[in-house]
Amino acid sequence: MAERYKVDRRKYPSEQGCTVTISGSLDEVVELGWLHAKVHHSHKDDEEKGLKDWIRANAEKATD
Repeated sequence: MAERYKVDRRKYPSEQGCTVTISGSLDEVVELGWLHAKVHHSHKDDEEKGLKDWIRANAEKATD
C-alpha cells in the first residue's frame, strides 16, 4: 500500500480562510495542491515550481 500524505490548509492561514485538506500519494498532493492554489487562490504559472516545492516540503504523512 502506498504511503499517504496530506496538506491541511487550516495550519497555514490565508486571506480567504481556506480550510481545504488534500490527501493522497505525495505526487497527488503536490499536483492537486498546485491546481487548487492556481484555480482558487489565483496563483500564476510562474509560481508553480516554488509552490510545488513548498507543498512537497510541508506535506505530512497521513495517519488514516
